[in-house]
Amino acid sequence: MPIAVLGLFVALLPPIIVSLALKVNEIDPDNAAGTLSLVLGLGALVALLVNPLAGRLSDRTPGRFGMRRPWIIGGVVLGYGALVLLTQATTVLMLVLSWMLVQAFFNAAIAALIAILADSVRPRFRGRVAAGIGVAQNGSLVVGTFIVQLFTTTTQQVLVPAAIGVAVVIVFALVFTDRVLTERPSVSFGVREFFGSFAFNPRKNPDFGWAWLMRFLLTAAAVTATNYLALYLIDDLGVAESDVANAVFFATLFNVIGVVSTTFVAGWLSDRLGRRKIFVSVAAFIVVIGLIVLALAPSLAVVYAAELVIGAGIGSFYAVDLALITDVLPNDSDNGKDLGVVNIAQALPQSLVPTAAGGIVAVAGYPGLFISGAVLGIFGALAAFRVKSVR
Repeated sequence: MPIAVLGLFVALLPPIIVSLALKVNEIDPDNAAGTLSLVLGLGALVALLVNPLAGRLSDRTPGRFGMRRPWIIGGVVLGYGALVLLTQATTVLMLVLSWMLVQAFFNAAIAALIAILADSVRPRFRGRVAAGIGVAQNGSLVVGTFIVQLFTTTTQQVLVPAAIGVAVVIVFALVFTDRVLTERPSVSFGVREFFGSFAFNPRKNPDFGWAWLMRFLLTAAAVTATNYLALYLIDDLGVAESDVANAVFFATLFNVIGVVSTTFVAGWLSDRLGRRKIFVSVAAFIVVIGLIVLALAPSLAVVYAAELVIGAGIGSFYAVDLALITDVLPNDSDNGKDLGVVNIAQALPQSLVPTAAGGIVAVAGYPGLFISGAVLGIFGALAAFRVKSVR
């Protein structure tokens, strides 16, 4: 499963980190930051809607091929087709529409893939498996950007890593043991069920609500640095546009070194000690420190150091956080739907942050954006202690 997650995010993340910024600079160089915010924001909005809906539909998918497999394979194949359209975009409208399709299809696959954690992994092993997923998701940054910097055109930078990633996901989807829903759901999928895909009752399930808020705030903190790194390097540190892909590769390399140095240890200790909250809280505060260092960075060397610290925090946070969330899911028959709702907490900041980022950057620059992320990270760390049913 972590290998499949690695493949999926190798296909999806390089366009977010490098290629979209370069494509925006090619199409609309005079308003690059604003246009990038528009593209990322609308794409994230689509991800927010599709993820829980696809999760719920996969919970209700009968047939001998399994509940999750059709969504995983269909999502990555159609997502790759949308990436082909993106590489051919010559206007902002074409770029926006193609990126929305990319997010829709790949997030349908993500929803089904992540649901396997709750379907198949026993609680006492979830910290370790979630740690593997965390390393894979963050490791995809360095794998993807390494492949990207080997090529010179945007088309190659998008389609080559995506082809490799999609192939890995398809192999996994063909061989893993999927849950099979032998009977069709007794209730038809109507308007009520549709809107129910995006909702949960935080008063009825307060631990799930606090865990959702915790992930939302930490994701918002991380997005402030990740999605604007390329433009920050160009505008504030004077990195040449021709060198930015290489600089982003090394930044993500240090980020992943930080991830690997802490994630497996945190996941193993969390399972061994039976504790989740202290690990996610400490990890969140480490992210805060990294964002502050990034905001004050005078050189590329300090940027790399900041990425090392951010990686150490965010990787271990997402590993143990995912285990914590899986432990407090309200209903076993709705794993895909509920984890899709959790994924709203990861997708929504990617829509809201770009909406606010343009104004923050205009007033306080990219350092102000990173400090704003650090403040959100502090509140995310505090939210973890509100979860009562998990130690």
